[in-house]
Amino acid sequence: MIIMDTEISQENIRVLSLEAGRRIINIIAGNCQITLKKGQGLDAKFIFISNFYKGVRVNIRVAFLPISSKLDKESALFEAVLRIHGLNKVIDFKYIGFTDDKVELLEKSYIHPQGLIISTGPTGSGKTTTFYAMLKLLSQKKSSIITIEDPVEIELRESNITQMNISEDFGYSEAVRIMLRSEPDIMMIGEIRDEITAKHALIAAETGHLVLTTLHTNSSLSIFGRFKSLNIDSGQLFSVLKFVTAQRLYNPLCPECKKRIGSEKLPSIYRYALEENLKFTASMLSKTNMCNRFLDFKEVSCFDSVYVRGEKSCDNCGGTGYVKRKPLIEIAEFNDAVKEEIYGNMTALFNLSSLEEILMNLSNFESLKVQSFNKLINGEIDPVTYFNLSK
Repeated sequence: MIIMDTEISQENIRVLSLEAGRRIINIIAGNCQITLKKGQGLDAKFIFISNFYKGVRVNIRVAFLPISSKLDKESALFEAVLRIHGLNKVIDFKYIGFTDDKVELLEKSYIHPQGLIISTGPTGSGKTTTFYAMLKLLSQKKSSIITIEDPVEIELRESNITQMNISEDFGYSEAVRIMLRSEPDIMMIGEIRDEITAKHALIAAETGHLVLTTLHTNSSLSIFGRFKSLNIDSGQLFSVLKFVTAQRLYNPLCPECKKRIGSEKLPSIYRYALEENLKFTASMLSKTNMCNRFLDFKEVSCFDSVYVRGEKSCDNCGGTGYVKRKPLIEIAEFNDAVKEEIYGNMTALFNLSSLEEILMNLSNFESLKVQSFNKLINGEIDPVTYFNLSK
């Protein structure tokens, strides 16, 4: 079966026979110059020159996943997941879909001459696209910029940006050491995966460089625990940190066909979880100055209905019930006021509720949970999307 992940949903393109699927998998493996072995998963990549896109050079990353089959238990069967990099175009923050207040915060990267900017989020959440838009903005400084990526997803044309590819023989830690010898003004490290890379990134941020990087964590505020697991001193990290983002992509409900239903029609597990989540979010907001920003909030005790996807006959959304994906981003800005408050009690860095309260009061922090709460009660998303965004 061939499935494509589109801007709205996953679409089933074609159902293949077992033999046809096996031939296609072998062709992909041949392009990657690898041999598939039964029961072993592999990550690989290859370069493809697209005739359809007028000779554009694209990087294709492939994850081969071993699967079992009731039809053929003796053969080595695989599923292949392909991600295509290189067809995207770098555009500005507003075009990507960020609101004016989020654009204003992201553009603050331009004013920082040094320090550390971290992006968190799952694969495919759009954080790399956001970083590229940030690099385009930073390139206007005419400063020297070097990126380390695995692989380079979009080739930037600016003359002051150099992009390096990671390979099996040239890892992140080695690349960062070489990058530091080149003395760039701005560095983008595709991902912090280990202690050595983390320490080099901090050294660079401490010695006059602006460093952009990504990290795998569940939220923007959990980076301190993640760095601690990499044996990084929290005070050292906190001293150079400028801001941290967490990003998700979501499908808004189609405004033409969405419909309102009573909360009693939801499965009980959804209904009870929603009531608890909304009470918690409202309680958090009441402790901060955030309530003034969300005048549309209803009384949680009156929660009686939600919006869900509409009819399949809608022309506006093609019957999916959703429209084009949009980004949702939380930005934790560690400005002077926030740092002064936290320096008095560094344990707040590991107490997520306390840290969130400080950021909500002293900066423009709006968590993914709060933003998705607002979108749910305003009918922009359904309960399923709400839970996906507010994890």
